Amino acid sequence: MEVTPRFELGNEGFADRRNCLARFLAASHNSLDYPLLESDVLTFFAAIPDTSPARYNKPFQNINAFLNWALEQELIEKNPIKIHKLHKRRDDGNIKPLPVDKLQAFLASLDKSTYTGLRDYVICMRCSSTKESRRRSAWRNSTPLPSVR
Repeated sequence: MEVTPRFELGNEGFADRRNCLARFLAASHNSLDYPLLESDVLTFFAAIPDTSPARYNKPFQNINAFLNWALEQELIEKNPIKIHKLHKRRDDGNIKPLPVDKLQAFLASLDKSTYTGLRDYVICMRCSSTKESRRRSAWRNSTPLPSVR
């Protein structure tokens, strides 16, 4: 009988899953005893910083898959993630604005005497649709375009 995988992972996918499970196992008691496993799972997810949904969701997906596999293999009786109704975190799509000083430093670092620097500067100024950015774009009338060879 030939087994066909549901999906294929490259080396990076396997490494990512392996590293995630290694972090979980390093922080746990490595026990299949449900009370210990439950405590380990809850402690592990509580310790993940609330910086971004992806930082939580990746380990959630990998550990949940591992626990579901252990459940199918009858190594554990129940999945603590399902019992406690843990879910992936939603990405609200909140865009965190860049502080003005960092934006100014970035724009100042672009070399407007080159095609790519000027292009990047124009794209950045065009994307930031504030009155201030339009006022600052007055440089285009006073700055000669670089010659194209």
